[in-house]
Amino acid sequence: MPPEPTLSLYATGRTIRLLRAEIEAATGFAFGQARLGDVGAVWGAGRAADRLLSLTGRRRLVVAPGPILSPYDDPERGFASLRISLDGRPLGGEGGVHYLDPWTRMPVDRASCAERVAWLEARFAENDRRVVYVGMSRWKRPALDVLGAGPAGRPVHTMTTEAAVAAGQRHQGRLLAWATRAPGQLEAACAEAGLPLARVEDGFLRSVGLGASLQPGASIVVDDLGIYYDPRRESRLQRLLAESEFTPDLVARAKRLREEVVARRLSKYNVGLDATALDWPAGRKIVLVPGQVEDDASVRHGSPLVRSNRALLEAARRRNPDAFLLYKPHPDVEAGFRPGIIPEAEALTLADRIVAGISIVDLLDRVHHVETMTSLAGFEALIRGLTVATHGRPFYAGWGLSEDLAPGADRGRRLDLDSLVAGAMILYPRYLDPVAMKPCSPEQLLDRLSAARDAAPRSALSIGRAAHWAMRARYGLLNPIVRALRSRRGVGREAGPH
Repeated sequence: MPPEPTLSLYATGRTIRLLRAEIEAATGFAFGQARLGDVGAVWGAGRAADRLLSLTGRRRLVVAPGPILSPYDDPERGFASLRISLDGRPLGGEGGVHYLDPWTRMPVDRASCAERVAWLEARFAENDRRVVYVGMSRWKRPALDVLGAGPAGRPVHTMTTEAAVAAGQRHQGRLLAWATRAPGQLEAACAEAGLPLARVEDGFLRSVGLGASLQPGASIVVDDLGIYYDPRRESRLQRLLAESEFTPDLVARAKRLREEVVARRLSKYNVGLDATALDWPAGRKIVLVPGQVEDDASVRHGSPLVRSNRALLEAARRRNPDAFLLYKPHPDVEAGFRPGIIPEAEALTLADRIVAGISIVDLLDRVHHVETMTSLAGFEALIRGLTVATHGRPFYAGWGLSEDLAPGADRGRRLDLDSLVAGAMILYPRYLDPVAMKPCSPEQLLDRLSAARDAAPRSALSIGRAAHWAMRARYGLLNPIVRALRSRRGVGREAGPH
C-alpha cells in the first residue's frame, strides 16, 4: 500500500530534525507542527520517545540507520541509508530501507549508494595511520579533521616539534604540517624518530573568498616529498608529472574537468568584480601581469631573478613594449593583509591600467597573454588557452606549455595540457564537499563552488567592510605578536632542502 498522502510528521528530537530533508524525500511526508492525529517521527525503535508514543496510542514513524553506511555518516552529515517503519511496519523502499546519496542526501538506488559509499570507504582507509597535524590554525581544523580521519581515529592537533613527535610515537602516527608553519626542527626530529612527515597546503580549487579572510578551504594537497611551490626540492606533484603514465581515460577525465572549470568560470578563490564594463583598446595585444605576495615562499624560493611586483612589471614592459599592460594586484596585498603593494602612480609608469578587484576569470576572458613570476594565474591562463611567460619556476612551468624564462625551469619531459591538469587537479589534491563535510571528487566540488559563488554578491574580496577592517587589524597588529611567539618556539622556520 502506498503511504497516505495526507500524513504530517512532527520531530521528537534533534536527530530527527537534522534528518528532516532525507525523511521527507524518502517517505513523501512533510514535517509540520505537532497536532492531534499527526505522526511522531522518532529516532530508533525502543527509545523513550518511541515507547511513549506507543503507550499513548499515537502513530509513530521510526527511523534508524540502514544497512549501508559510510565512515563519515552521522546525524549532522546524514546517513547513506535509513530504515523507516510506520506503526511497526516497514514503509516503502526495499522492506523499509531507503538509500541516499552521501553528498546530496537525495534518494538513489541501492547499487549507486553502495558504489558511492565504497568510494568514501577508500578515502577513509587511505589514512591508515593516525594523523598528527602540526601548526594548523583553528579555523582550518573542521575541514582538515574530515580529510584526516581514518581507521585509527580522528586527527590529533599539535603546535610544536616536541608535542608532534610525542603524539606521533604515542599513536604510531603520521605527521602532517602546514607547509609555511612547520617548526624548524620538525623534519630532522621525524627522521630521528622514524615518523613519516608530509606538508599540507591549499589546493588549486579552494573556496569562494580568500584564505587571508579566514574562508575555509575545500581542497588541500598532502606532499610527502616537498611542496609544489618550492622548487628547491622535488615535490610529489613534480614526481607525478614527471613519472606518471597518463592513461587515455585519465586524460579524457582531465579534459572534461578542465572544460567544466572554464565553462563555469571558476578559479582558486572565485572573488572579484565584473570586467565587462571596462573598455579595452582594439587592435593591441593585451597582457595581464598578476601581482603576488612578495614574501610568499613561491616568490622567495621559486623566482630567482624577478622577485618583486615592481621588477615583474618592468620585465613585462621590456618584453611587451607595444602591448596594453594590465596590472592586477594580488587580492591579499590589495586588501592590506600582505606585503607587495606598488603605489598607483608608480605602477602606472609601467602599466597602462591597474585592474584592482577585478575577477581573474573576467580578465583572462579578455587578455591575450600573461606574464608572471609563479602565480597560479599562469596555470589558470593555460587551461583557458592563453600564452604564458613565467619569470620563476611554478609547478606548471618546464613541461613545454609555457615560455620559461628562469634558469633551471626545464623538467626534461613534455606534457600535453590535459596531462598537466590530470596531475595537478586530479592526482595531487584531496577535495572536501564543504556542505556535506565529506571527501568528494573535484567534479563534485565544482557544483558547490558554483552555487556558493552565485549566491555571494560580487565584490573585490568577497568579504564585508567590517570583516575587512577586522582582518586588517588582525594582520597589522595581532599577527606580528603571534609570529614573534611562534618564532621563539621555532614555528615557521622550517629548514630548507638538504
